[in-house]
This record gives sequence, structure tokens and C-alpha cells, in this order.
Amino acid sequence: MLDELEAMGFPTVRSIRALHFSGNSNLESAVDWLLEHESDPDIDQLPLVPREIIIECGDTSNEERNGVQGMRTAAQERTTEERTDIGRQKETSQLEREPNAEEGEEDRNRILALYKEKRDEEERARQRIRNQLQEDKRERIRAAKDLMEAKRTLEENQRKRMMESRIADQEEEKRARERIRQRIADDKAERRRSLGLPQENPGPSVSIITPTKLKPVEHVVTSEQLRDSLRNLKKNHKDDTARVTRAYQILLKIVANIVKNPAEEKYRRIRLSNPIFKDRVGNLQGGIEFLELCGFQRLRASGYLVMPREKVDMALLKAAGVEIAAAMENPYFGMLSK
Repeated sequence: MLDELEAMGFPTVRSIRALHFSGNSNLESAVDWLLEHESDPDIDQLPLVPREIIIECGDTSNEERNGVQGMRTAAQERTTEERTDIGRQKETSQLEREPNAEEGEEDRNRILALYKEKRDEEERARQRIRNQLQEDKRERIRAAKDLMEAKRTLEENQRKRMMESRIADQEEEKRARERIRQRIADDKAERRRSLGLPQENPGPSVSIITPTKLKPVEHVVTSEQLRDSLRNLKKNHKDDTARVTRAYQILLKIVANIVKNPAEEKYRRIRLSNPIFKDRVGNLQGGIEFLELCGFQRLRASGYLVMPREKVDMALLKAAGVEIAAAMENPYFGMLSK
């Protein structure tokens, strides 16, 4: 039984202790005792067995000594026979255990294989999580770079437009002053003619400035205006968060399609009576206004929203996409503003 307990994986000391305290009756009792006492502090100590010692006194008679000697001899003979029987039993049990040992080895190999497979699967799962975290980090970095580039381009375009507007205003003021001086000179000459006075010596010919067609100054749309438009859309429908989220998704899809395909007219033309567009954007206060800020023009006669090819401002559209994405990611967007 000791060998069988060791074959099951129990330490030798614990197996001996279990056999001793279970009365060495059967294997099941020993296993039960091990399971019940596995947390004992002295589980790994050999049991202390009392040993009988016969002490002969000096006045013991020869007959008693001979009797004791005979008993000792008989005990030794019995011990020898018991050891012989135990040896035979061990050999028999060893032969019986050889198939069980092979089966136990197969079970252990199968358990080890399952454990290794589980460990490899956990390692693969951890590796997938690490890869996903790295990919998310790279995506956030790319998004931040795109956001910075879009803001920089938008600010640069705003500065250029403001400069063009300032130059156009200065030119218009200059032409207005020239027209006023020319009108004053004409009025003065007309009064001299009506009074019969000679005309003054004509000075250097004043060039008549003919008004030229000025390039209209486009309205500059800022990121703050786009953000305010999205914020107003959410505030107007704050009780229906799901509907606002769908509207943001449609707006982001429209802007993204134009950025990817600026020459495709189908992405720059929206029918206002389209049921999906009307339900998710058109009927929401602030949805069409946001598209108009992005460059769309409403054609009431045809019932379409149209963005002309020359009105496509990639920097503005990218900035609009960034603002929509930020509004969708921020759960408190539009809730903390007054």
C-alpha cells in the first residue's frame, strides 16, 4: 500500500503516517486520512511508535530466562516469516501495479499536455492583449498627429483669409478715396463753368480708376464654431442621447466620404427628402446648420444640399471630422457648457 500511495504522488513520510494512523487497514482509509489531515503541522514527520523492552532482573530463574528466550526466538521466526510473506506480496503487487503505473504515466503525460496547452493559450491571449494595446496606442498617436495637422492647416488658412480680407479692404478704401477726389474735382469744374469762370490749368491727368470685380471674401469658419454647432445639436435633443449619437455618426460619414473622394459628386450632394437623412439629421435642429458650416449650400428649389467642387476645403472638413469624433468620445460633451 505504501508503494501505491507513492505512485499516486503522496510523499513517503506522509504515506507512512497515513498507514499508521489509519490502522494499515486499506488504501482508501489511508487516502481519506491524508486528505483530512493534509494541513496538520506535523504531517511531514514520521510517527513515534512505542517499543517494548524486556529488562531481566538479576534474580530471574533459569526457567524464566529460558522461557523468555524461547518467546524471543519464536518472535524472530515469526518476523522472518512475515518479512518473507511481505516480500512475496510486494512482488505480487509490483507485478499488478506495472499496468497501473503505465496508465498513471499516460494520465500524467495527458495532464501535463493539457496544462501546457492551457498555458500556451493564456500566453497567446496575453500577447493578443499586448498587441491590441500597442495598436491602440499607435492609433491614438496617429489621431493626435492628424488633429494637430488639421488644426495647424485650418489656422494657416484662417490667417491667409484674414490677410486677403485685410488687403481687399485696404484696396477698396483706396479706390473709394480716389472716387471721392474725382467727384470733388468734377463738381468744382462744373461750378466754374456755370459761373463763367475760366477753367483751372489742368494738372497732371488724373487716372480714372474703374472699379474691378473683387474676389468675394469667404467667411472664415473656426473650430470653435463647429464645436458650438455640435454642442447646440446635443443640447436641443439632450433627452434622446441615442438619436444624437446616430446624427453624429451620419455627419462623420458624410464628411469622411468627401475627404476620401472629393471629386465624387454623389458624396457632395444630399437629397433633403431622403428618409434616412431626414430622420437622423434633417429633423434635428442643428444638423443641417453644421453641414452648411462645412461648405454645403441649400438649394431650396431642387431640395438638395450641395457642396460645389471649388468649395471643398479639406482642412475645414478634417477639422469637422475631428470635432465630431471628439464629441462622440466625450460622454460629457455639451453638458457642462452654459
